[in-house]
Amino acid sequence: MNFPALAVVVFFAASAAAQQQCGQTPVPPNLGSKEGNEEIVGGTNAQPYSWPWQVVWCKSGWFGCSLECGGSVIDNGWVVTAGHCVYGSTNSPSSFRVKVGVYSEDSSSESGEQVLEVQAIHLHPKYQANPDPQWDIALIELKTQVAYTNHIQPVCLPSKDSTVVVEPNSAWVTGWGTTTEDGSISKTLRQVKVPFVNPPTCEIDYPHTINEEVMICAGQKNLDTCQGDSGGPLVVQNPNGTWYMYGLTSFGQGCAEYKHPGIYSRVTAYCDWIAQTTSNKVQCQDPMNF
Repeated sequence: MNFPALAVVVFFAASAAAQQQCGQTPVPPNLGSKEGNEEIVGGTNAQPYSWPWQVVWCKSGWFGCSLECGGSVIDNGWVVTAGHCVYGSTNSPSSFRVKVGVYSEDSSSESGEQVLEVQAIHLHPKYQANPDPQWDIALIELKTQVAYTNHIQPVCLPSKDSTVVVEPNSAWVTGWGTTTEDGSISKTLRQVKVPFVNPPTCEIDYPHTINEEVMICAGQKNLDTCQGDSGGPLVVQNPNGTWYMYGLTSFGQGCAEYKHPGIYSRVTAYCDWIAQTTSNKVQCQDPMNF
């Protein structure tokens, strides 16, 4: 199809504008220095709806939609989560739902919440389950599109991260995971700020485990994600206030243990695959290009 020159310019301008609207938080998160004794592990209850890309990846059943993992909205037709959250279930998209716009993970009646059916589950072709997850990412293609609101927004994906995911920088992680190792999940969304751990140090903590190409380490004793947080976002705000997701919660030894930070899937490793799988609807952006 041939577009008139003006139409082409308008089309690409609109596309660029749409890409730039990710990473916004109409309800500002509480980023104060208060450290809670309650746990995500080591975090606090989030300001309701202040992490508007956070989703519940859940199994659909007679009694609603039970939490399996976290995830993030990256486009009105796409969600990203960890590969191990969908491993073995890629042929059963109708068994799952994506719940967005909620503060309580078990909610069925929050104002503005949306529960969306899944069209397809795209597990990364290099995914390895054992001994620990590698290439741990999956894209969820939605059957119906997300309607963006003040409670529901997409997060941005970075095209580069070398100056961000290093000590002494930190990131924020969110989820409804267990509040202690092998404990009960949190009914309300929680958040915690975790420090990055450089690969050489992380390799000492996890001998012969860390693949720097596809993994990021972050966290310390008493500050960590836990069971049920898998697939959720690890985000950093760039200088102009836009939020970028640098990692997905993947695995770790226990929860918030000394010398065992959390391991996150490194988003920049997947930019080409994400663009290809989404037919270029989702593309990584330079987080410093503002």
